[in-house]
Amino acid sequence: MTEHHTLTVNGIRLAYQVTGPVGGDPLLLLPALGETADDWALVRDALARNRRVYALDLRGHGRSERTDSYSLELMRDDVLGFLDAVGLDRVDLVGHSMGGVVAHLVAQHSPWRVVRLVLEDTPAPLPREPVAPVRPEGELAFDWTMVLAVRPQLDRPDPSWLEGLSLITAPTLVVAGGPDSHIPQGALAELVRRVPDAQLTTIPVGHLVHATAPGEFTEAVTSFLADVPDSEIARRWLAEDGIAQTGHDTWYDAEPPARNLTVEDLCNGLGSMAFTDEGLDLPGRLRVALGLMDLLGGHFLVTGQVTSAHLGPEGPLPAELLWSGYRRRLEAVREYPAITDSLWSDWFEVWHTAEEAFAEVLGNDRDRLLPGAPEPLLRRARRVLETSGPVPWKAKAATYEAAARVPELHQAVFRALLTSYHDVYGQLEPQPALALLHRLELPPHTEHLAALQRVLTAGHHHHYRSPGAWSAELPPRGQGMSMP
Repeated sequence: MTEHHTLTVNGIRLAYQVTGPVGGDPLLLLPALGETADDWALVRDALARNRRVYALDLRGHGRSERTDSYSLELMRDDVLGFLDAVGLDRVDLVGHSMGGVVAHLVAQHSPWRVVRLVLEDTPAPLPREPVAPVRPEGELAFDWTMVLAVRPQLDRPDPSWLEGLSLITAPTLVVAGGPDSHIPQGALAELVRRVPDAQLTTIPVGHLVHATAPGEFTEAVTSFLADVPDSEIARRWLAEDGIAQTGHDTWYDAEPPARNLTVEDLCNGLGSMAFTDEGLDLPGRLRVALGLMDLLGGHFLVTGQVTSAHLGPEGPLPAELLWSGYRRRLEAVREYPAITDSLWSDWFEVWHTAEEAFAEVLGNDRDRLLPGAPEPLLRRARRVLETSGPVPWKAKAATYEAAARVPELHQAVFRALLTSYHDVYGQLEPQPALALLHRLELPPHTEHLAALQRVLTAGHHHHYRSPGAWSAELPPRGQGMSMP
C-alpha cells in the first residue's frame, strides 16, 4: 500500500509517497522535469519488495509547493533536507533525466549520504544547444515558471558540476535509453567516464526507460542494488558504535560523551578493531577492514590489520575475497591510495608476503598483458608496477617482461625499474633490467632515464648498496635532475 504524505523542508511544502516494508533499506526516486512521484508507479512495487521506497515531488511539481525561487541547487538542497526530515542518514538514490541531475548533485555535494546511485538516461552536465521550451496546453501538473528557471541550467550547466562528478563515491549505474533517446548517448558515456565507480547498461527503448521497459529496468536496478559495497558494511559497523559521517572529513560519535571526530581520531580509536569483533565471521571482518580502508585511507592502523590477520592465528584470510578486493580497487577509475599504500608497505616490503601478493594482484595475469588489453587491467597493471620495487626480482621479472609488450605500460615499467633501484627494500638485477629498459619506448629526455641506464651498465644492483654511484651520474646542480 502506498502512503501519501507532505512535510515542510527549507520553508516549502514537499509531497512524497512511500511504500515497502518498514525497516527495509531506503530507496529514493526522483522524477524527470515535469513529472511527479506517480511517474514511478510501474516500477515502484517491484522495487519495494524488500526496500522502503520513497518517491518525491520536487519543488514546483505535483502536490509540492510552487514557489518564487527555482534552481537545480535548491532542488538538491530540498532532497538533503527531505532526508533529514524523514530521518534517513543514507539512501540508495535513483533519478531520471532532470531528476538524475539533482541526484548526482546530491551525490557530489554530500557523498556520504548516498549508498548507491542510479542515473536513468541522465547526460553529463555539458553545454548543449538551447531550444526554447513550448508550454503545453491546458492545466499542468507542474509550475511553468519552474521550467523557465531550470532549463537554462540544463542547457548551460555550471562547470563545477562536471568537475564535481569526481567527488561521487557511491557505486553508480547509468541506464541509457539507446539510439531512440533524444539524449546524446555519448554524453552518458562521458558521465560514466567522469564518475569514479560507474558502469553503463543500455536498454534501447528511448528516454522513458522505466516506463517503456519496466521489467528490464527493475531487473537491472535490483541486481545492481543487491551488491552492498564494503564501505557501506564498514559504515554500518561504525554505526553500531553510534558513529556517522557528517562531512567530507568529519564524523560524529553519538555515544556519551558525544563528540565530533576527525579521520585521525577514528583511525586511532577504531581503525585496528575490525578483526577483534567476535560478532563477525572472518569474511565479514575482512569486508569491514577493506571498507574502512575505503573510508579512512591508508593509516597504518587501518591497512596493517589486514596483513596482521592474514598472518595471524586465524589466518590466512579467504584468498578470493581478499585479493579480488584488492584487484577490483586497483582496476577502478577512482583512486584508492590506501590500497596502493597497503600493497607497498604491508605486503611488498615484507619478504614473506611479497611474492604471494604480487602474484595475486598482477603476476598471475601477466599472460593477459597484451596490446589491446582492457583498460581496467591496464589501470591495475600501472598501479601495481609502480609500487612493486620491493618485490624480489625473480618473482616479478616475467611480469615486467610481459608488461613491456604493451606500449601503454612502458612508462609504468620504467617507474617500476626506477623504484626497484631506489626503494630501501628494492630488488633488481642489472643486466636483465638494462635489457628491459632498452626495449621501452620512452621520450629521450625522460627524467632519470640516462642515470638509470648508466648505473645498470656499471652493474649496480641497488642505490643503497652503492650510494655514490647514482650521485656520480647526476648533472651539476641546477641542471634539472635529482634523485627520485
